[in-house]
Amino acid sequence: MKKSLGYQTTVDFYNCNKDTINSVSTITTILETAAKLMNLNVVNTTIHQFSPIGISGVIVIKESHIAIHTWPEHNYVALDFFTCSTFNDLEKGILWIQEQFESDKIEQQFSQRGFLEKIH
Repeated sequence: MKKSLGYQTTVDFYNCNKDTINSVSTITTILETAAKLMNLNVVNTTIHQFSPIGISGVIVIKESHIAIHTWPEHNYVALDFFTCSTFNDLEKGILWIQEQFESDKIEQQFSQRGFLEKIH
């Protein structure tokens, strides 16, 4: 693996529980708990409820950020993890989130970002 400044993991959750993914308090609890499971350090959380449905939010972590967008009308969630290292246990947290959302299908992608000539 080439050295880069950032590592991004995107996860699509399908067939989620509509009520779970349309609740600000539930989403906040799930993501903040998952961050702890992944050994990420939460700095600040902002979750916004759209009208009539849907949520977008970001959790700023010392390692970078977690972003979420939900489409309850499609039982779908898009989640992004951006970290400055690969030393976090993302898989454990992602599987836990999948259980909380009651999702029966997920798709993940991983990419590296910020390839510089010299990274110190």
